[in-house]
Amino acid sequence: MTAMLLAIFTTPALAASPATGYFNQGTDLYKAGRNSDAIDAFEQAIKHKERAHEAQDLVDRIRKETVERIRNRALTGVNKNSWQTKFYFMNEVDRRIHVGISVQEVFERDSLNFRPGAIDALYQLAAMFAKADAAHFELELINEINNEGTPDPTLTTQQLTAVFSYLSLASRDVLPKF
Repeated sequence: MTAMLLAIFTTPALAASPATGYFNQGTDLYKAGRNSDAIDAFEQAIKHKERAHEAQDLVDRIRKETVERIRNRALTGVNKNSWQTKFYFMNEVDRRIHVGISVQEVFERDSLNFRPGAIDALYQLAAMFAKADAAHFELELINEINNEGTPDPTLTTQQLTAVFSYLSLASRDVLPKF
């Protein structure tokens, strides 16, 4: 009876043979999209000191990808896979450049304060603007959170003005030095 119970609770992901090993099994499971089973196999590889450093790197990678998937699921139809950074995307068609900037990534919640990393990303974007001499730019703030109400139009206007002002000053290299 106990042998039967043990067979029921043993998952195929953790039944690695010495020939294949836990690390290889974890790699195969990860490639198959079975992330939870892959983590279990990689943790067994770590426990058995089988390419432990590589296994830990892959566990960290899978967890990071999982968090990113969960985060993206909360977004409203915005597919950030084609974005240049998590802060913005930029598309060019017929010398017209459309730039979408994430409100959630650039600004602290419901404020005009820039989040960490946003200034660097906006500065890089401004440098691209400076290189594209006669191009026409369209700037759009993208609210990624699916909230029931509409965003505060006054705050949205202020945020758009703050981004536009920063990009304008940075692209002309006239930002004040502190």
